[in-house]
Amino acid sequence: MPLYRQPKSRNWFVRFSIGGVKVRRSAQTTDRNAAQEFEAKLRADLWRQAKLGEKPRYAWKEAVERWHLEATGRDKERDRERLKWFAQYLDSTPLAEITPQVIAKLRAVRTAESSPGTANRYLALLRMILRKAYREWDWLDKAPAVPMAQQETQEPRFLTRAQFRALLRKMPPHLKALAEFSIETGLRMRNVTGLMWSQVDLRRRHLVIRAARAKAGETIAIPLSTRAMAILRVQGRKRHATHVFTFRKKPVDDCNGAAFKKATKAAGLSWLRWHDLRHTWASWHVQAGTPLHVLQELGGWKSLAMVQRYGHLTTDHLRAFVEHRKGIPGASGRRSET
Repeated sequence: MPLYRQPKSRNWFVRFSIGGVKVRRSAQTTDRNAAQEFEAKLRADLWRQAKLGEKPRYAWKEAVERWHLEATGRDKERDRERLKWFAQYLDSTPLAEITPQVIAKLRAVRTAESSPGTANRYLALLRMILRKAYREWDWLDKAPAVPMAQQETQEPRFLTRAQFRALLRKMPPHLKALAEFSIETGLRMRNVTGLMWSQVDLRRRHLVIRAARAKAGETIAIPLSTRAMAILRVQGRKRHATHVFTFRKKPVDDCNGAAFKKATKAAGLSWLRWHDLRHTWASWHVQAGTPLHVLQELGGWKSLAMVQRYGHLTTDHLRAFVEHRKGIPGASGRRSET
């Protein structure tokens, strides 16, 4: 019989041979009629592959599983969060059926739920997986276009010191420690919430973000300020054996929750996102005279261009050159002739 059940399982399984190849697979359903439909479709697909040379029809969820296995140098927690959102729309969808029309609908829904920038970040992950399926896995004959929405370049938003102090006063203790440490180190949220004691060297006063957890895909060492060291000592290994920052004896997962939003609203900073603390750290550094190339290394940015957006916050590095005016007509204060 092509349909059967295994002991201790309510699901139906299919069993048949095609082209000399034996097939045994769960139909993942307890309904016999649905299992029969699954078996008929699977048999037809495999026949076309064997007799007509068609490529197997892989589903989106299969591509996601392979992506998780092969992706390196990425924030896997962030990928899982975004792919979880896609799963509600695409999970069993064949890759070949993810058309530009489907992609446009996904963009519209994601934009309505967040912003064009966030939608771009989600769609960029979709594009990477589809390109992998086409170029490396040979699962697609062609990868569909996944265009990115055009956005106006926005200035990085940052807090004044007075605003940051007001925010801290409204935060619960566990978020306050996370926020202060973020301002001292410039670390991205996931690097702070996922920080483990094994990454911290208190004697040498630095911590290490491994390549797999760094956005740029390269290991970075972060020197620790006196205030950052004090925060770490308050946390202490006695609170948790492995993780530095915890809440109710469990590692913190996401800082952009209800407690953070409540604190920002109470401080009159409803526009603030947690990532703006990194912008604040960088902005304060530039205002204090930290050279951009040093800031690039401290922040783990891959290119200087990514740091130059903070460059307008100071002109100290240019001041000496504006006095070098000897030989320029009118430099002595006399009107130049035309």
